[in-house]
Amino acid sequence: MDNARTAKIALVLILAVSALFFTNLGGRDFWAPDEGDFAQIVKELDKDLVVPHLNGEAYGEKPPLFYYAVFACAKIFRWLPEETSMRLASSFAAIAVIVVFFLTLKARFGLTRTLYATAILGLTPLFYWQARYLQVDMVFSAALVVALLLFFQYMETGRKVWYYLFFVCLALAFMTKGPLSVALAAPVVVLYCATERRWRALLNRHTCPGILLFIAIVLPWYLAVYAREGFPYLYENILRQNFLRFFDAWSHRRPFYYYFTTLPLDFFPFSLFLPLGLYAAAKGWGTDRGTRFFTLWFIWFFFFLSLSSGKISKYMLPALPALAVIVSGTITDGRSIYNRIVFAVTAGVFAALGIGLIVYRTSLYGEFLPERIILGSLALCAAVLIFLSMRHRRAGAAFAAIAVFMALAYMTGNVSIFEKWNRYKSPKPMARKIRALAGDTVPWVYYGSMRGVYVYYVGRFAVHVEEHDVAGLKEFASRHKEFYILTRSRDAEEVTGALPGAVVETEDRIGDTAMVLFTMRKGNGG
Repeated sequence: MDNARTAKIALVLILAVSALFFTNLGGRDFWAPDEGDFAQIVKELDKDLVVPHLNGEAYGEKPPLFYYAVFACAKIFRWLPEETSMRLASSFAAIAVIVVFFLTLKARFGLTRTLYATAILGLTPLFYWQARYLQVDMVFSAALVVALLLFFQYMETGRKVWYYLFFVCLALAFMTKGPLSVALAAPVVVLYCATERRWRALLNRHTCPGILLFIAIVLPWYLAVYAREGFPYLYENILRQNFLRFFDAWSHRRPFYYYFTTLPLDFFPFSLFLPLGLYAAAKGWGTDRGTRFFTLWFIWFFFFLSLSSGKISKYMLPALPALAVIVSGTITDGRSIYNRIVFAVTAGVFAALGIGLIVYRTSLYGEFLPERIILGSLALCAAVLIFLSMRHRRAGAAFAAIAVFMALAYMTGNVSIFEKWNRYKSPKPMARKIRALAGDTVPWVYYGSMRGVYVYYVGRFAVHVEEHDVAGLKEFASRHKEFYILTRSRDAEEVTGALPGAVVETEDRIGDTAMVLFTMRKGNGG
């Protein structure tokens, strides 16, 4: 009976998160920078499955598993628009995390806490967003999270199959984002075995076969690309993109405390309950080994990622399951004065959010007014329900009000907001202008840090001239009578300085980036 009930609940969860993640998945175009890069890389896999390429050039920033997953989804669901089919890899990965997370936790924590933890994870803003985005992070997180969950299950049951599957999933994570997977997972495993004083669980007769299984999955592709591209490709893929970037990032350089500022919003509103969750986890450190595992998981991920010189909020994605477990241990305690205070604060935040959405005016107020009224009304209703629930110390009802609001807010975004926002974020109109002007024969140049999204939507390779390579731009101009140049506004002066005959064809602000398209003809004085 218990298994049948679990299966039914798991099915309901799958249907719920599927609705959340799949609804209008292709309702917006690919947005710069990452989505378009990955979409173009996947398109170019048709010509080369071994070495990923971007704009015809070998692309060595990451191993290929993510591209393979997206490629498979695009081929299997070829009747769907590519904006939908390519994003399915992230959505399926998110659902896999939810299901494995639920099944793993239920055996250790019981059904009630597991349901709360799973709901928290699925409704977390960062998790929801990455489940609908063409980026590597959800696929990487799925492999890494499932690996750690399998190891926890192995420690709980002693079944060697979970131990071998741990190595398999860790290898898949490695094939998605490289050595970072081992750097994140291995210390958690070691620290947990140390606290449990169970070294034999880690070092036994299955360890060497497990490591060999890991190598057997990882090594063939690296040998293949080495044979094709040589050491420079491996240097870029392994050393530069991982070790050198960790210590001396060339982009996204942020201070050590960066995640203290981003995680509260990425995990909102459940981040409000995190201090009590961590306190409870510390208090039960010696007796609750389940929570101890997830606490070690979170602490190590947070500390290690904070050490990196390059930081983006999405890097914290694989830490969210651990946070969900930590918070789920205390959030439903209606007798806790702290919880009552936090729920009251949450109600106040939702009320302020609701009023702000309805009243506060922006340049886009009129266009988004229907959605603002809907979201504002939902937030006000949630605030009232949270307040009334906590008056009767019904934390479960208060949590349900939060969960329903978050789900309805996401669905509003899926159905309407993102489609409207796409008008301001999409690079597609600019790409169409380039295509209409350049056709199939006239060259077009992308000047600056490569943005594959324009290549994808133009449907033709660009001549890529690196940022600040004025000499390269002049050299290209000396060999061509007519061409088009796309660049960011910040680099426009370099273009006009190098090519006095360049004429502005069109300008457009795409998201936060202003873009300029130039026409260059020899008769224009160039």
